[in-house]
Amino acid sequence: MSVQWHPSLASGNAEIDGQHQEIFRRLADLVAALEKGRRDEIPRLFQFLGEYVVEHFGAEERAMKESRYPGANVHMAAHARFVREYGELRLLYDATGPSFAIAVKTATWVQDWLKSHIYGADRALARHLREAEE
Repeated sequence: MSVQWHPSLASGNAEIDGQHQEIFRRLADLVAALEKGRRDEIPRLFQFLGEYVVEHFGAEERAMKESRYPGANVHMAAHARFVREYGELRLLYDATGPSFAIAVKTATWVQDWLKSHIYGADRALARHLREAEE
C-alpha cells in the first residue's frame, strides 16, 4: 500500500506543510510494519504517530488562537474526532493484532481523513494565517 504526501496537499504554510509531510512519513512506517507483522515495532509506531499528530494539532490550534481564526471551533472539533477515532483504531489493533485488514484500514482511513482535512480545513486555516500577516 502506498502512503505518501503529495505536493498537491501543500497548504502554502511552510510549518504546517512540513508537519503534514512528517505525519505521512510516520503513517507510511506504521503501515509497512502492519503489513509485515512487525509486532515489536507496531505499538511504538502507533504511539509515535499518535503523539506527533497531537503535537501538530496543538501547533495549529495555537496558531488559530493567536490569529483569532473564526473557524477554530469546527477545526478543533475535527482534531478531537480524529484523536478519538485513532485511539479506537489502536484498540482494534490491540484486540486483533497485526493483519493485512488492519494495515488497509489504517492506511486508507488515516490517509483519507488527512487528505480531506488538509484540502478543506487546513487550507482555509493557512489562507487565514497568510491574510492575518498582511
